[in-house]
Amino acid sequence: MTIKGVILAAGIGSRLRPITDAKPKCLVRVAGVTILEHQLRAYAAAGVREVVVVAGYHAEQVAEACQRVPGVRVELLCNTRYASTNNMYSLYMAREYVADHPFILGNGDVVFDPSILVDLVGLGDGNWIAADRGSYAQESMKITVSGEERITDISKTIAAKAAYGNSIDLYRFSAAGSRALFTCIRDIIETQGRLKEWTEVGLQAMLRADTLPVRPFDIRGRSWVEIDNYDDLSLADRRFSTFWLRLSTKKVFFVDLDGTVYLGDRPILGAVEWIGAQRAAGVRCFFLSNNSSRSKKDYVSKLSRLGIPATESDIVLSTDGVIEYLHRRGLRNVFVLGTGALRRSLEEAAIGVNQGTIECVVVGYDTELTYEKLARAALLLQKGVEFVSTHRDIVCPTPDGPIPDVGSLLALLETATGRRPSAVFGKPHPEMIAHVLRSQGVGPDDIAIIGDRLYTDFAMAEQVGCDFVLVLSGETRREDVEGRDAQPALIVPSVADIRAE
Repeated sequence: MTIKGVILAAGIGSRLRPITDAKPKCLVRVAGVTILEHQLRAYAAAGVREVVVVAGYHAEQVAEACQRVPGVRVELLCNTRYASTNNMYSLYMAREYVADHPFILGNGDVVFDPSILVDLVGLGDGNWIAADRGSYAQESMKITVSGEERITDISKTIAAKAAYGNSIDLYRFSAAGSRALFTCIRDIIETQGRLKEWTEVGLQAMLRADTLPVRPFDIRGRSWVEIDNYDDLSLADRRFSTFWLRLSTKKVFFVDLDGTVYLGDRPILGAVEWIGAQRAAGVRCFFLSNNSSRSKKDYVSKLSRLGIPATESDIVLSTDGVIEYLHRRGLRNVFVLGTGALRRSLEEAAIGVNQGTIECVVVGYDTELTYEKLARAALLLQKGVEFVSTHRDIVCPTPDGPIPDVGSLLALLETATGRRPSAVFGKPHPEMIAHVLRSQGVGPDDIAIIGDRLYTDFAMAEQVGCDFVLVLSGETRREDVEGRDAQPALIVPSVADIRAE
């Protein structure tokens, strides 16, 4: 008799809001792939061809997602009472498909190594609970096991000393075990009218009464994460990323500064040590910044104060592209809406600043902004002079929160003059790092871009065609990346977490 699968995926996942405001928990992405798709792929790899998915919250989205995984035929059921019932009720809805039939049961909020399911299917007849022996998590179901290797209890409240390990919410039932389980569940739901129970409540009653023989399947050493909250999601993103398979091939990292290496004058925790470790391993680190308010000398000095030795050749700024553009266009005199550091960088490149007949307005991040400077820039733009910008970042991250950056100034000038810059430099434009790739003799497969912004750092990586590592230490929140079709190769809390487990 062929074995079937059941995935209980009706829940909301309220602890993952706001991600789950518009999608069910089973469709939250882990390492770029939805939890449901991870599980369906695992069933396909294990040779299980028929899977029942019980949805509820946003069931229409689950229905669409089930069609995207080849190799399995999905029967979708909808628990319309998902808000007032629990997963036992969802399982009871699948009784006509799997009662009296061997099946694998799992909750739709766990990502696990597919080999676990392959081996669970291959165990042969009997009842089994996949458990991580020796592990103990407060939120997880735990099991106890007798000397005869039979499970005697399952509960979240089992003490650490008594626990065999965590259940990973993956169960195998024989045809006889299925029949007994559904008999118990029918009594709880139909006779007792208890609709808000966990499936494990019924299973616990049978284990304690010794009416269902169940054995533990030890999966220790293999990866799994039950995803209840953001901490779980962060762990799963790291644990199931395929980036680790490519990490050892990377020769160069392009590392964003603001929000990635530091916030204001404070280094991100662990960033200094991480950069030192990469250099010790022979990986070259270049530092990228769209922030044109400082010169390369300023950045070298700042990094040194933070404990990161650097030279000007390690720094790649958006200003570099502006200078090359002005020279190529023969624009000798410019008005700079920016800091003294930006003005000096242009002057050192033999470009006249704020003198003579102005041919171009250059807008950069200006921490010395005055209304007089804004007014002059607006008047020049209305006269038709050329208009360029060092970058278009909307905000700059600080320890106290985001503050206006160049993109905000550009929006102001566009509102006042109707003009947009004819050229914008810095990230996400791949030309910003093209000369470094040439000098280092590397290509897209040899590098990774690491940063905290989707519309600059990630956009540049997409245009270059290389891996992107998103750090959540700056501007971007985890929910911001959830709805994107393209996903980062890796999502981590900070650069310090870019290390293989």
